[in-house]
Amino acid sequence: MYESSSDVGERMARTILHDSLRVRPGENVTIESWSESLPWTKPFVAEARRIGARPMVLYEDEELFWKGLSSGQIGSLGTVGDHEWAALAKTDAYVFFFGPSEWPRFDEVPQRIFRRATGYNQEWYRRAARAKLRGVRMYLGRTSQKGADRFGVDLGTWRDELVKASLVPPGTMSRAGKKVANQLRHGKRVEVTHPNGTHLELRLKRYPVQVDDGIVDADDIKAGQNLLWMPSGVVGVALDESFGEGTVLANRSSYLEGGAVEGGRWTVRDGRLASYSYDRGAERFEKPYGEAPKGRDRPAYVSVGLNPEISMSPQMEDQELGAISIRIGGNRGVGGSNACPFMSWLALRGANLSVDGRPVVREGKLA
Repeated sequence: MYESSSDVGERMARTILHDSLRVRPGENVTIESWSESLPWTKPFVAEARRIGARPMVLYEDEELFWKGLSSGQIGSLGTVGDHEWAALAKTDAYVFFFGPSEWPRFDEVPQRIFRRATGYNQEWYRRAARAKLRGVRMYLGRTSQKGADRFGVDLGTWRDELVKASLVPPGTMSRAGKKVANQLRHGKRVEVTHPNGTHLELRLKRYPVQVDDGIVDADDIKAGQNLLWMPSGVVGVALDESFGEGTVLANRSSYLEGGAVEGGRWTVRDGRLASYSYDRGAERFEKPYGEAPKGRDRPAYVSVGLNPEISMSPQMEDQELGAISIRIGGNRGVGGSNACPFMSWLALRGANLSVDGRPVVREGKLA
C-alpha cells in the first residue's frame, strides 16, 4: 500500500468531485477502493462531506481476492449482491479506484475462471448507465510493482504522472476538445503524416465523436458515456471500417496487456491491415491478432490527445497532448459497427493530422 500526500490528495478530490463530477449537497457519493488505493479514498470522503454530500466506501482486499480465487470461491467473487445493486441505483456520483492492482497475476488464471470472476462487469455498467450516475475510473488503482514490471516503467514516476495528469483543469481540455470534435464531426477525410514516413489516409462515417475531457455532463449521460477515465484527455471518433490507405510508423510505445511494444509499423491497403512489424514485443500483438475473428484488420478509430501532463504512462499514450492514436479491430464500443473483440493501436508524437485538408494537429501541437 502506498501513501498519498495530504495536500495532493485533497487537490485531486476537489478537482474530481467539483469539476469532473460536479457533486452537489445532498447527493450520494460512492467510492470503491482496493487495498493499494485506500489512502487516496480518505480525501474523497472528507471532500464529499465538506460539500454536503453523503459518501460511502466499498472496499475490496487484494490479498483476500487472490486467496479466494485460488481456493475456488469464484461464485461469490463473480457475483454482486442485491444490497450492492441497491446502492448503485441510489448513487449520484461514483469514484472507482479499480483493481486488482496486481493484475498481471491473471496470467496464471485459466480464462474460464477469469471470466467467471469478472462475470458481473457487463451488468454493472448497464445498471450504472440506467442509474445515470456520474463516475470516474481512477487509473491509480491499477498501479503496482507487478504492473510496472510488466510495462517496464518506474512505479514512482508512473504514479506521479497519473496524479499530475488527474489535476489538469477539465475546463482547459474541454475547450480544446470541442474544437477538435467539431472538425471530426463534420469532416469526411482524415490524413495523418509524419517525417518518419507515416502517411495514412482514412475516412469518417458520421459516427458520434467521443470527447473525454474530464467532465461528465448532461450530454455524456444522454450518450451513455457516464463513466470516464481519470486521467482524462482525448477526443476521437470511429472510422469508416471499409477504407484505409497508407502506412503508419509509431514513435511512442504502445502498452498492450502483455507489455510494451515498440517501433510498430502498419501498412493498410484496401481498408485492411496488409502487413505489420515491430522493433520489440511483436509477439504481444501477433498472438491475440492471430486468434482474433473476422474484423480484426479493419480501421477502427482515430484520436487526438488533450492532456498536457501525460508523457509516459502506460495505456494513456492516446491522451498525451497532441498525440495521434490509430486503432484497428473492433469499434462498436466507440460508436462504430465492427463488433470484433480484438483491438490494438499505435501512437505518434509530433505528427500532423488534417480533416478535409484543414490542419487539426501540426507537428504534435493542436492547430
